[in-house]
Amino acid sequence: MSYAAYKMMHWPTGVDHCAAGFVTHSPSDAAAFFTAATVGPGPEGDIDSAAAASRPRRLGPSPNLVVAAANVLEVYAVRAETAAEDGGGGTQPSSSSGAVLDGISGARLELVCYYRLHGNIESMTVLSDGAENRRATIALAFKDAKITCLEFDDAIHGLRTSSMHCFEGPEWQHLKRGRESFAWGPVIKADPLGRCGAALAYGLQMIILKAAQVGHSLVGEDEPTCALSSTAVRIESSYLIDLRALDMNHVKDFAFVHGYIEPVLVILHEQEPTWAGRILSKHHTCMISAFSISMTLKQHPVIWSAANLPHDAYQLLAVPPPISGVLVICANSIHYHSQSTSCSLDLNNFSSHPDGSPEISKSNFQVELDAAKATWFSNDIVMFSSKAGEMLLLTVVYDGRVVQRLDLMKSKASVLSSAVTSIGNSFFFLGSRLGDSLLVQFSYGASKSVLQDLTNERSADIEGDLPFSKRLKRIPSDVLQDVTSVEELSFQNIIAPNSLESAQKISYIVRDALINVGPLKDFSYGLRANADPNAMGNAKQSNYELVCCSGHGKNGSLSVLQQSIRPDLITEVELPSCRGIWTVYYKSYRGQMAEDNEYHAYLIISLENRTMVLETGDDLGEVTETVDYFVQASTIAAGNLFGRRRVIQLIYEDSTKERYDCTKASLKKEAGDSIRIVELAMHRWSGQFSRPFLFGLLNDGTLLCYHAFSYEASESNVKRVPLSPQGSADHHNASDSRLRNLRFHRVSIDITSREDIPTLGRPRITTFNNVGGYEGLFLSGTRPAWVMVCRQRLRVHPQLCDGPIEAFTVLHNVNCSHGFIYVTSQGFLKICQLPSAYNYDNYWPVQKVPLHGTPHQVTYYAEQSLYPLIVSVPVVRPLNQVLSSMADQESVHHMDNDVTSTDALHKTYTVDEFEVRILELKKPGGHWETKSTIPMQLFENALTVRIVTLHNTTTKENETLLAIGTAYVLGEDVAARGRVLLFSFTKSENSQNLVTEVYSKESKGAVSAVASLQGHLLIASGPKITLNKWTGAELTAVAFYDAPLHVVSLNIGHVCNSVPFP
Repeated sequence: MSYAAYKMMHWPTGVDHCAAGFVTHSPSDAAAFFTAATVGPGPEGDIDSAAAASRPRRLGPSPNLVVAAANVLEVYAVRAETAAEDGGGGTQPSSSSGAVLDGISGARLELVCYYRLHGNIESMTVLSDGAENRRATIALAFKDAKITCLEFDDAIHGLRTSSMHCFEGPEWQHLKRGRESFAWGPVIKADPLGRCGAALAYGLQMIILKAAQVGHSLVGEDEPTCALSSTAVRIESSYLIDLRALDMNHVKDFAFVHGYIEPVLVILHEQEPTWAGRILSKHHTCMISAFSISMTLKQHPVIWSAANLPHDAYQLLAVPPPISGVLVICANSIHYHSQSTSCSLDLNNFSSHPDGSPEISKSNFQVELDAAKATWFSNDIVMFSSKAGEMLLLTVVYDGRVVQRLDLMKSKASVLSSAVTSIGNSFFFLGSRLGDSLLVQFSYGASKSVLQDLTNERSADIEGDLPFSKRLKRIPSDVLQDVTSVEELSFQNIIAPNSLESAQKISYIVRDALINVGPLKDFSYGLRANADPNAMGNAKQSNYELVCCSGHGKNGSLSVLQQSIRPDLITEVELPSCRGIWTVYYKSYRGQMAEDNEYHAYLIISLENRTMVLETGDDLGEVTETVDYFVQASTIAAGNLFGRRRVIQLIYEDSTKERYDCTKASLKKEAGDSIRIVELAMHRWSGQFSRPFLFGLLNDGTLLCYHAFSYEASESNVKRVPLSPQGSADHHNASDSRLRNLRFHRVSIDITSREDIPTLGRPRITTFNNVGGYEGLFLSGTRPAWVMVCRQRLRVHPQLCDGPIEAFTVLHNVNCSHGFIYVTSQGFLKICQLPSAYNYDNYWPVQKVPLHGTPHQVTYYAEQSLYPLIVSVPVVRPLNQVLSSMADQESVHHMDNDVTSTDALHKTYTVDEFEVRILELKKPGGHWETKSTIPMQLFENALTVRIVTLHNTTTKENETLLAIGTAYVLGEDVAARGRVLLFSFTKSENSQNLVTEVYSKESKGAVSAVASLQGHLLIASGPKITLNKWTGAELTAVAFYDAPLHVVSLNIGHVCNSVPFP
């Protein structure tokens, strides 16, 4: 297949937008399930769930989480696990649970559906009317003015478009007012009661989306609510409001407020915009205006307004009832306004107020809230995630509907967030473009909860398949620094009518994380730690890995991506003419071991004319002559039945025998050239809410995948079977009914294996329940691949390192814990394990190495397998030291005479200190180690680092050196300058002497890029590129070129073979 423009190799993972709502089910559906779950479990073998008998008491109906990452839309369900009660009435963790908080022992995000769209999502909201029997609708906004409304369809178990709105084209060209581009795309928000939605497009055009009115139900009052049709909110019509006609020039934000009969839209706008040079004289330029939206008359009168707000106001937050009103979030202050009252809170010393304004309360600590994200925990507590990754809690202290004051408290340190939303009354989600996105559980007062130590190896993790501490190894340690502990925080107010509600202890536990490998600033590729030097062809490609600079600040990390899986080899033996391999359990080998951790007893190997049996004890020993298996013919398949109490063996023979606990059956070959489906497999993996997958392999190598779901349709209405069963006395009838309502929807998987497969060939699909902590299936053949089931989502990872694979099976014994065995087409049997350092719940297997700083550029030194990396770390320094370093001598003398004695110089200032770290990947365990560090001078920023090969004109030899280009950032009053540094590598085992500086020279400008060209060194300083020769001690310029633009990257390559641009 050819790609004319580009091919998306790795889809985006950074979360731009997130929202919560009842999308796949209505609140009444969820409430019915929770009510039924307390009565008893569902029918045995139910395809939707094996519901537990009890549910978390405080969780209640849980809404869905909707996540948007660039052009990828994902809908998740929050699956929570309750803690079992002990005999004394307390809670205790179950065998597959983690720390217990508020009766919940674990929670995870499970994928319901996802879509790859043809445009980036600019904004997203969930439209819900709050009715118990109505579902929410997802509204998406795209550039320039396109809006799409999506609702969940039970018939296809996915989203479908309910309405589309476009305000583009010739008939809408006048809305742009002559402009061709805008700073941001449309912003869409929804009314709290679902009566309408609003989208701001083209800067000053407000699009009103009118929701269809809910008709009166024909169901009687005595009939249960769950019998009502749970349709979704739909948009009926739309119209435009020109904000220019309302005397608005610059709209910053808008929000719908609570507590009004008609929808009330509050708009934050700026009448006369100001700028940094006019702040002293013109700083209160913002105001808010509340409009009552009459969608029938298409009128919007102003009902109240507030002026003289700070110029740095940027966000509005609608306060939930019974308080209502709106919070105006500014960089240096917070303001509350409603139709009857207002109050403010200063956050730092930079906040200012108009003359004659009353005295404003101040926060007891200094903080800035610009670019902060917020969500409501309750009707009076809002959580802010600041740009520095701090979690702040704001309490709205009120009496009735009168707000008295605002209190701000520090909470915890979190990931640098790009979006945040609350999910029900127990969870919130921190979406991030700079780090991993987190699902966090919070609780008000957990004195009765059993808070276990998260580092306890015996406590199970959020997924239920691995200990929680092992799952934390796959999450960078800095994603939520203090939140990973369950330390309680005190959130108190001294005097307030609602002080008992807000002065509670809030506890946090990270329950799940969505991995993110972006944004990528630079990348380099190098050899893997387990690379095969003898690999050829496609197998040679799997020797390399992509090392990327991702993240920012404390969320900065080194992301190691691998396009295919290369297992860790334990041992291999030559085994020609192998047709298949299987591992089985045996009752005498169980002992007291749990079933999930039971060791395999035998390895059955099918050869061309016979069967070999090996005992999988401490060593693989042949026991063919001493076991009761049929070994005189080839085996077709083997496995356990009846709870591992029996072993079944299929052979090529017209006879059937049974000996002890081993059963043989016969099967004859039959011609079936016309049958396109050569193999079927249906499996349901572990999980309380898991549903089975159906796989079909065609004779051309195509793998089809379908996901089962239950759907019941009638002539009068369309009724959705709840995701989890209701209790029923007649389990057999319930099971039959659900089987009749069984449906499948197609799941797209990225597998391209084109080969001719015989109709009755060897099995190619092998399912597994625990290989390195993962479950899924392995597809053998010419292009083998792993299909791993993570969050009910299929992750496809090819395995190209050994070429075609003839047979595959899992192996779990003393020497190979949860490993596997496969046989290559060259006749080698290999016993392997999955590399434990990688996370396979991603488009590519990834390992994230926390750096606790911002990575900028990385390069690869092949001779010693080293990765030099530029990292900047924020450091707090005294302000007088910063000012004295950035100013010239005359300014320093003037500052010493006039300003040194002021209190401002005793404050601190955060600056970024740069260094070049040289990292090495250690083979055992995949651990990365810093071998050496090259610090930069104060206020010297490292801009580029590259491995260059220079020709020494003195010794007539080529030298491989490490070249670094830097720049001094000393302010606009100091002339720009930088340095060129060259280092040589030594083969000493002492890491302190790994690199030695061989050359250093100051440049008149910043050195932004370096590269080697035929033994010469190219240096880019701004728009000037110079070609230098190396004498062993000096660099001498031999040529130059003046580029028309500032040069930031130099890539050397052949014009016919393309040039990569990172």
